[in-house]
Amino acid sequence: MLQGFSRLTFLTAVLAVCACAVAGKAQTPSSEVSTAQPHIRALHISEPIKVDGRLDEPVWSRAEAANNFRQREPQEGAPASERTEIRVLYDNRNLYLGIRAWDSEPRRINARELVRDADFSNDDKIAIVLDTYHDRRSAYRFTVTPLGTQQDALITEDGLGGDYEDEDPTNISWDTAWVSEARVDKGGWTVEIAIPLSSLRFKEGRDRWGFNVSRVIRRKNEENLWSGWQRSFALERVSQAGDLDGVGELHRRRLFEIKPYVTSGWRQGVERIGYAGYDAGMFGAGGLEVARIGVTPSLTAEVTANPDFGQTEVDEQQVNLSRFPLFFPEKREFFLENAGIFDFGRSHWNQLFFSRRIGLTEDGEPVPIDYGAKLTGKTGRFDIGFLQVQTRELGTIGANGIPRQQFTVGRVKAGILKRSYVGAMVVNREGGVPHDYNRGFGADTTLNLTDHFHVIGILMATATPGLHSDTHSARMQAEYKDDLWTFNGVVEDIGKNFNPEMGFVERTGDRQYYGVAAYKPRPKFLPFVRQMQFENAMEYHENRQGRLSTRQAELNWRTDFKNSAAFEFRAEDLTDALPGPFEIRPGIVIPQATYHFLRPSVEYVSDASKRFMWEVEQAWGDFYSGQLYETGAAFVVRPDAHFMLELTDRFNRVRLPQGNFSTNLIGGRMNVNVSRKLLSSTFVQINNDAKLSSVNVRLRYIFRPNSDFFAIYTQTTGRGLERASYQFQVKMTYYWSN
Repeated sequence: MLQGFSRLTFLTAVLAVCACAVAGKAQTPSSEVSTAQPHIRALHISEPIKVDGRLDEPVWSRAEAANNFRQREPQEGAPASERTEIRVLYDNRNLYLGIRAWDSEPRRINARELVRDADFSNDDKIAIVLDTYHDRRSAYRFTVTPLGTQQDALITEDGLGGDYEDEDPTNISWDTAWVSEARVDKGGWTVEIAIPLSSLRFKEGRDRWGFNVSRVIRRKNEENLWSGWQRSFALERVSQAGDLDGVGELHRRRLFEIKPYVTSGWRQGVERIGYAGYDAGMFGAGGLEVARIGVTPSLTAEVTANPDFGQTEVDEQQVNLSRFPLFFPEKREFFLENAGIFDFGRSHWNQLFFSRRIGLTEDGEPVPIDYGAKLTGKTGRFDIGFLQVQTRELGTIGANGIPRQQFTVGRVKAGILKRSYVGAMVVNREGGVPHDYNRGFGADTTLNLTDHFHVIGILMATATPGLHSDTHSARMQAEYKDDLWTFNGVVEDIGKNFNPEMGFVERTGDRQYYGVAAYKPRPKFLPFVRQMQFENAMEYHENRQGRLSTRQAELNWRTDFKNSAAFEFRAEDLTDALPGPFEIRPGIVIPQATYHFLRPSVEYVSDASKRFMWEVEQAWGDFYSGQLYETGAAFVVRPDAHFMLELTDRFNRVRLPQGNFSTNLIGGRMNVNVSRKLLSSTFVQINNDAKLSSVNVRLRYIFRPNSDFFAIYTQTTGRGLERASYQFQVKMTYYWSN
């Protein structure tokens, strides 16, 4: 063990010397440009706007323009290398945005994505933030590319992520019906956007909203902002936005949206959840995908009845070499919409509420939902959320059956100070048999004490029949973060009987102490480097008796290049005390003992703006009583907007005295997109560890905004299954609004 620590200490010393050398040469960016928040005025119009991306209506020239963009990257505070203007109009039904993005080399504009809500990592893009309550905390974000492809999202808590930088406060799963058209011409590109006022929540009569715009020029790896362009912030930092005046005359029409569906198909070998055996033959169903009703201009109710999630892409398989459960993200639309209000705890680690616990078995198989209802929004300084779902009874209870269950969630957050809050949550699961329930309670706060320093506190408890003590969980975190430094400290205590059945917890009976410090210089003497990061993290877990469970020291050196490529070196020094024998694979049991291992790794990611991207990762070193060699690779070919091919491979070779084994997980994804309205994707996975392969093919035709026709084919085969399964399904949804 000491030898391992001495090796890591030596590496730490070497990188510390490198960091000091870089620090001596690096210069603090100059930010002498005025940082006063800008403002523009929206113009009320009566003449019609045709959303075609041309900006040829005379009224556009009468509106004020937001311009004077400045670089956040690569040269903080410098004028944008290409000029951008954005204007805002509104009438009784819509808010209109007109954008002119000049470009001196229009042939080099990157535009290859036609799929809505993609990450646009390869594309030029413009994003608009609307803080409709002007509370400097929450906002809508609308993003568009030179092809007119859309992404919409909700921003919460001033765009501040959670602990360990693994929580994203931006929910891109929120969708609303808006229209965008874009055109590329010899001067650059133009965009017109129309957002229905019924889609936005705001306080009528308030004459000022928060407003900000960013533009990414991908080939230059350049990001420009209208306001808040300092590197310490980002577009999602709502508190740094400028102002949009003249919106006091806006009136929100009472929201009413309805989206029913019908579906039919054929299946064979699909497991009958709640019953013995497998389904085969034709099936059909219909129901209400979602209905949204504006209770007030700030509160929205959503209802679903007998929903079908057949169009949801299958989970990406994972290989588990640890003794802890895997986390699979939520992908179902009803649960993702406005999900930010229900965030409570640390994502992927310790959550009081995790929506995948509703309507899915432990294996991810669907359990029918009779109905679901949500109420989300604001009233005064309070954010509120309420969720009620009932799942269907299947089969005979006591055999393979699943009882009818009720799931209830209540959430409230009260804004305090300028950008802070205190909140509470209650969750309840009621089963279909006596004394079958699980309840959870919690209180939390986030105090944003400065632009760069915040404190988080969370206290949770659960109630389960037969568990009467040690049912709590508590966490305190403090973080300071700017462009040059990051400091983060966490103390967390999780009781042995803490049991969030509607949530997710990786380990119980655990006390965790975590700290990280990172230095992130921008060396001027290396012209091809944008930023380096030298990070040292320490994590310590002990059981309820105070004995070591896991101790991990991690050293990380990352270099981000100016062309968006990145290189990372990481060294982990890990001690793991197994509380009992660990069967890592059938017949291969690692004895109970305390193990220490050192694992280095390297990773390289290529330039994201190119038509061909690649990523490789290699890790090696000790693994319990043996060795583990990990190799990962990904290749993406995107020649134009109509075709994308991605191949991934994750290979593990494990050598232990108790036995050797290897795992190989291969993935392939191909998108063939005719237009923004006609899209197709094929996703293939081959898993030699689970001895199965799967294929998921989806065809989507958007025949009107938010109205879709889907054709989906799914198959799972292999020796790891008792029976191969095949399913073909067609589904149509129709969206209507007032």
